[in-house]
Formats: sequence, C-alpha cells, structure tokens
Amino acid sequence: MPDISQAEIGRRMYHIHREKRVEHAIKQVQESLGATWRSLKEDEIQTLGHVLQCTWNTVDQKKWDKIPFGKMDLDAVRKILSLSGEVGPGHNPSPDTVAEIRAILLAL
Repeated sequence: MPDISQAEIGRRMYHIHREKRVEHAIKQVQESLGATWRSLKEDEIQTLGHVLQCTWNTVDQKKWDKIPFGKMDLDAVRKILSLSGEVGPGHNPSPDTVAEIRAILLAL
C-alpha cells in the first residue's frame, strides 16, 4: 500500500465532501425544475456542477446548507451558466465570477 500523507487524505476527503454537497444541491435543482430540467444539455449540467464546486469553496458551510436550491428556477440556472463562459475541468471561473454566482445563490 503506498504511503499517503495525512495532508493528502485531508485533501481527498475535502474534495469528496464538496462533490457530495454539490451533487445534493444539483439534485434539489433538478427536482425543483421538474420536466424543465431536460432542457439543459449534459455539458451545461456538468458546467453547473463545476461552478457550484468552485463557489462552494467560498461559502460558509452553514450558509451553504441554508441555500434553498429547491427553489432555484431556470432563470437563475441560466444566469449562472451565462457567467460560466469557458469554464470546465482545468479552467476555473475567475474570483469575480465566483463572487457573482455566490451572490445569486445567497439571494435565493
């Protein structure tokens, strides 16, 4: 078994926790949108997940848990996606973009 530092284990646990919290948020959005969810393309859903993970890093966990993702409408999703630009794996949103997405989420 390879030696893995405690720091590496901590990083991996952090990433897993972040992914799970964002998956839960996306599931709430999906349930909220119902059939409208199908109007989103797969790459848009992946982008939404990516920018939410980047935004999760900047939001206090108690605040994140209080964001009513289940009340998010398609307009809010489209607004977040419009801010995302060329975001994707290896290309994170700018701090200004993350701040705008954070403001949208906290205003829900």
